[in-house]
Amino acid sequence: MGDSTKGRSGTFSSQASLPALPVPDLEETIERLLEWASPLLDPDTLERTGRSAREFASESGPGPILQKALKEFAARKDVANWLESFWEWMYLSGRASLPFYSNIFYMFSPRSASPKDLTLAGHAAGLVVSALRFKKLVDTGQLPPDTEKGRPICMIQYKKMFSSARIPEKGMDRIRNPVISHDPTEPYERHIVVISGGRFFSVDVIDHEGNFFDVVAVESAIQEIMDLEGEATSPAGVLTTLPRDDWAEARANLSIISDNRKILDTIERALFILCLEQRQPEGIKQLSKTMLTGDGRSRWFDKGMQFIVCPDGTSAINMEHTATDGSIMVRFASFVGNDDPWNGEGSIKNGKCSWRDLVFDIDDDMASIIESAATGFDRMKSDTETEVLIFGSFGKERIKGLSVAPDAFVQMAMQLAQQDVWGVPRSTYEAVMTRQFLHGRTEAVRSVSEESVIFTRVMRDPSATDSEKAVAIRAAAEKHVSRMKESKAGKGVERHLLGLRRIYETMGKDLGLQGEPEFFSDRGLKTLTRTLLSTSTSAVDGMYLAGFGTVDDEGLGVRYLTFPGSIHFNITSRTALRGQLELFAQSLDTALREMAETIDRAKQ
Repeated sequence: MGDSTKGRSGTFSSQASLPALPVPDLEETIERLLEWASPLLDPDTLERTGRSAREFASESGPGPILQKALKEFAARKDVANWLESFWEWMYLSGRASLPFYSNIFYMFSPRSASPKDLTLAGHAAGLVVSALRFKKLVDTGQLPPDTEKGRPICMIQYKKMFSSARIPEKGMDRIRNPVISHDPTEPYERHIVVISGGRFFSVDVIDHEGNFFDVVAVESAIQEIMDLEGEATSPAGVLTTLPRDDWAEARANLSIISDNRKILDTIERALFILCLEQRQPEGIKQLSKTMLTGDGRSRWFDKGMQFIVCPDGTSAINMEHTATDGSIMVRFASFVGNDDPWNGEGSIKNGKCSWRDLVFDIDDDMASIIESAATGFDRMKSDTETEVLIFGSFGKERIKGLSVAPDAFVQMAMQLAQQDVWGVPRSTYEAVMTRQFLHGRTEAVRSVSEESVIFTRVMRDPSATDSEKAVAIRAAAEKHVSRMKESKAGKGVERHLLGLRRIYETMGKDLGLQGEPEFFSDRGLKTLTRTLLSTSTSAVDGMYLAGFGTVDDEGLGVRYLTFPGSIHFNITSRTALRGQLELFAQSLDTALREMAETIDRAKQ
């Protein structure tokens, strides 16, 4: 499909020259799958999985039929990226609560240009104006394209940052943003929605000529809102924390009452949500919890971007993940961190932002649903544990000095910590960016390998020398780097299998296939793809901390940022795993130090 930005200069000027995501070779995917699954399976299960996988890929199996259909789909002129629609299906078909299982937060590092003695309204206004400046760069094509090793990468996600929302529907949600042709929001909306004390307000921050108001005008409007007394008695925002089918039903009921449909539309079309925290969280762990879930009442988790601002100016983005990935938010965070919104450049001076109260009409039945949603949210929040590890002994620079790739070093430290806690390797997921392809998103890398298992065994072998341990560390790290490179090049396992599965589900009968291929329900495949340690990282410019909820109730969720001199980890789990969570954080701290010290001693 020709990209809609073809022919434009600046931000989107390289879109037309980006290559398409390739469809991996089926046999290579199968062999890679078996290699990745091997250290996680017992010999009998591995043998059965190998037999099932090879039967699937054989000439007489369903694999080649699905592979051919996938390649034909990928070659269609109206398809920019064969994975794109399958990716959205993967997210939109998820039925779990967004704040606990899907959304991600990115906490900004302190601004370099913030004036002293700012109020909450002042901090929030500065963030709003910086966001509007960034949006104008995107809208006008003046944001310089992202590059990777000097080569441009796909920029389409920047068009999906603003005025984006996920709409709950039974069975599968839908997404609204400016590039969705069948259900678009306008790319030039003028308002944001502010949530304070569970109450909603629409604030016009851009005038009819497309110019944005300055910090003074935005701060004044926010302060006027904050000066209002009272909180919402039935805060509708908590409905967005419900499991998606429950929220879909509640939303349908909510929308037919009075003018509620118009209010919902105003929220969904807004450029973004601004959430004002009236109380300052104490300590980094409470800040993490505030940015991930907050109290559930003063949030709208369906929104593509929510900005959360605390009284001391600490702020974060809470992102709904369907339309955008972390690399986009990092670029935005870097811009915000270096921007000075108080200098007045590019904004309307002496203007006034108009605002209005958005009051949902809540009848008794809906009030009962909201109360039930709030109870369910509070129960789920109490079942979510968080540990924040600010590892300050060293960071990226020292790891480079050890001649080990920093990310692979951190990943292997997590494998060693996992071994120390559970005594066995557990399937570990790491996302790798594939934006070098048109409309590229991410591929899944599995960090457990034969080399990582040997590494953890050698590290805990009392008879092993430092030299032997250092060799094992390097071998495991190099294997991880190799997998990352393969997956980044479009030669992963899970996205390919997702594509084949979706081709079967949407075209199987037309292709003459009777019944789901047995391979798709294979035990070994399920073991590999069940994520008990979900990890993700990104560049760190403008960031201090990032985090998400665990994707599996028996696993951990780990988001980490590797700075030059430190590494910041946000780790989550269910409450039943509190002991293991705390032990994992302690073991991770130990593993990082131990690995570095081992390599240093081996050099002597």
